[in-house]
Amino acid sequence: MLLVIMLLISACAGIPRSMDDAEDRLAQAQALEEAQEYQQAADLYLEIAQGLRATPRARVQLEALEILTREDAPPAQRDRAGQLLEEIDARRLEGDEPARLDILAARLAWLEEDPDTALQRLPENPGALPDHLARQALEVEARAHAARADWIQAVNTWDTLGARQPDEDHQQQIYERLWALIQERDRDTLEALREQARSPATRGWLDLGHVAQTTPPSPRALERALDAWRERHQDHPADPLFLERLREQWAAYSRHPDHVAVLLPLTGRFGSSANAILEGIVAAYYDTPREERTTLRVYDTGDQPEANWTQYEKAVEAGASLVIGPLERSAVNRFARESSLPVPVLALNRAETRDSYPDTLYQFGLNPEDEAIQAAERAVLDGHQDAVVMVPRTELGDRLHRAFEARYEALGGLVRDVQFYAPEATDYSDTIIQGLQIRDTRPTHRRRPSQDGEADREEPRYRSDVDVIFLSGGPRQARLIRPQLRYYQAGDLPVIATSHIYSGHADARADADLNGIVFADIPWLLDHANPRPELRETLDDQLSNISRQLPRLVALGFDALQVSSLVEHLAHRPGEYHQGLTGRLHLDEQRRIIRELNWARFIEGEPRVIGVGNALINPLGDAAW
Repeated sequence: MLLVIMLLISACAGIPRSMDDAEDRLAQAQALEEAQEYQQAADLYLEIAQGLRATPRARVQLEALEILTREDAPPAQRDRAGQLLEEIDARRLEGDEPARLDILAARLAWLEEDPDTALQRLPENPGALPDHLARQALEVEARAHAARADWIQAVNTWDTLGARQPDEDHQQQIYERLWALIQERDRDTLEALREQARSPATRGWLDLGHVAQTTPPSPRALERALDAWRERHQDHPADPLFLERLREQWAAYSRHPDHVAVLLPLTGRFGSSANAILEGIVAAYYDTPREERTTLRVYDTGDQPEANWTQYEKAVEAGASLVIGPLERSAVNRFARESSLPVPVLALNRAETRDSYPDTLYQFGLNPEDEAIQAAERAVLDGHQDAVVMVPRTELGDRLHRAFEARYEALGGLVRDVQFYAPEATDYSDTIIQGLQIRDTRPTHRRRPSQDGEADREEPRYRSDVDVIFLSGGPRQARLIRPQLRYYQAGDLPVIATSHIYSGHADARADADLNGIVFADIPWLLDHANPRPELRETLDDQLSNISRQLPRLVALGFDALQVSSLVEHLAHRPGEYHQGLTGRLHLDEQRRIIRELNWARFIEGEPRVIGVGNALINPLGDAAW
């Protein structure tokens, strides 16, 4: 392109600079672009274009537009790209240049989150373009389809783009993007999509994603699934690379520590919680194939947090290769202060924030702040911008309020008011009236009708600058607060809550007053999200009475033993997940296990799943091992 532009410049009259100078400056702009000095290169191209006329000017502007519509271009450059797009005289472009302009316009529309316009601006038949332009057009098309949640078209286009790559390395890069897209879909979505797909290649990709999400963590089960997949999809581009990758992942899942020690305060004030966790660990032990079971030893740390370190040293001396625990936060802090740990530790709580932790300390737990953070993210994703917070006047309520507010406002939302209520109360009218600035507190039947004879029951009586309530509290408080919101005609305000409002056991009669509330919880407690429904049915008959009342802690114990063999694997693969009973689990950069929860809404007194966690690398399947 640079040579073409130089030839055009040489044929133009009225150029204020010499031919040699123009060539030098174009070469300089190209050198800046190759050196990734994009802003300087674009500025120079535009400066050169100002001294040109007609066709050369449009072509040099096109070079600048290419730079300004890069995916990593800052917003200011994209704004300049939009202006430049209006300035380029498309009539002066020749050959494939009009198609290139359309592709860049489509790319800009996609970057500005307007996928419909992006698809409209693309050339009508990208496949007929030269390979380098076809690849650009197909990539924009694939991304635009994904932005519109048109997953079948997105996968189909990524696959087509992969086939147009000039070599195996570039082809693999495209297929990696395609595979990442598939992994972000949940199992129900993949199952539906693979039935709808018409292209054999697209159906094969979706089918392989479904295999990855529904196959139990057993290499033998995986081989059976892959053999069946190969019979259905011969000569598929995913074979052999992505099949081998799945084999590596499943091999890692089957490598269990030889000897696991469990540190729990089985006696003392945390005894009930600790025993529920232990029952979950034991359930996971017997759920593991006999030949893959580890040696499991349990150490009671009692009521003294410092006993955890003493018991840890005993476990190390006894040959433990991994330790699950401690549970108390103060004890976890003790481990976090060590420069190194001789045997890896999977703590069941979070340590206080530090700049660094021992490399072999992994932190796992039912951190309530995680729920508040995800509630804030959910509120923003649902389009809510102004919130009122209602939480109990307790240490936990304060922690949840702070976590929600920090994340919500970081995402652009605004907390308009915070109301702390007395957990033991039965009347929450003051909380609602003050938080929502209720204007008319009289019951509906005592208000005067309007002049046309109709009661003004359609007119909201709460403040106009709030569009969502963040609520936390136990089932008793939530069952009282929700009807009182309706009483004050604020029942139409969306309510997003933490899992604390749900007992964990379906009770349509008791929970009817919670109808409409959206809340986050672990998949273990939600129908159509639970990866092991048959296991919960079995455990409900086997658990102690106390543990049945603490199902989330049972799930934590189950996941702790399951994930103990995966933490090192996940630590070196930050993009991978494990679908557990407590959520979709992955590690952050500080080796803390992050739980992505499921979303449900109370309908007719029962929680109905409305959002299942995205792609799951290794969900626990319900097939026999």
